[in-house]
Amino acid sequence: MSEDAERLLAGLTCRITAQDAAGRWAIGNWFFDPLTRPGWLSSGGEDRSEKQLHGYRYHWTLQRNGSPYVEDVAASLTASPASVSGAIAPNAGSHFEVSLGNTTLRLDRRRAPAQQESEVTR
Repeated sequence: MSEDAERLLAGLTCRITAQDAAGRWAIGNWFFDPLTRPGWLSSGGEDRSEKQLHGYRYHWTLQRNGSPYVEDVAASLTASPASVSGAIAPNAGSHFEVSLGNTTLRLDRRRAPAQQESEVTR
């Protein structure tokens, strides 16, 4: 694991209860949204909170289909004052890529937010 990967992954665990003072994002211990925004679509099955982290050296991926939103995870690693110094996270459409040095942590959502998914099925 690269040194920058260690910093990013440590950042995930250090921010487990982090919440933006202005209410723009929150991590919620990785299982609920303390800001009570509209939730993710869920079949109610056990996979509704599935999380996977995998990678090697400079390239890591976190896949989620529940709380927290990937947008919130990216913000927790890049927004002041909680940011990992030097980390950036441009929105790549269906995912975010948090970069630090030559390391990338890809944040994939496995399900679309409720309002987006319902618009697609109309």
